[in-house]
Amino acid sequence: MSQPVVNNNRQRPPSVLIAEDDQALRELLSFALHRAGFSVACCNNGLRLLEMLEQGIDDASTAADLVITDLRMPALTGLEVLEALFDRPNRPPIICMTAFGDAETHRTAIRFGATHTIDKPFDIDEMIELVRAVYKYNNNRTKE
Repeated sequence: MSQPVVNNNRQRPPSVLIAEDDQALRELLSFALHRAGFSVACCNNGLRLLEMLEQGIDDASTAADLVITDLRMPALTGLEVLEALFDRPNRPPIICMTAFGDAETHRTAIRFGATHTIDKPFDIDEMIELVRAVYKYNNNRTKE
């Protein structure tokens, strides 16, 4: 596994919020990202994801630096969350994952503001590298 993520601008590690209704995948992603140096919070549906993005991960002072969300979940889908966040400034980058990855689904997610889409199943190491790259790109962009 590669080196942990270094976040020179903050006292805390970069935070990732995972929204996935499959408990096994949610726990695997959480474990792998934590080992890679990220702070991780999880939820199992789109409504809770939207609440956590609005209220903070654990309190009002902790915002997600990056979100990974499934597109098909209970309560609200990942696409509905993307649509709800579309016009919000300073929203975190969002990586969408789906087991139903037809081209139209990917286009819709990108049109609603997803940073990247990925089909399930995926290699966990590739997901970690994608998260690192998206975080690094967004972090560099916000410094400009």
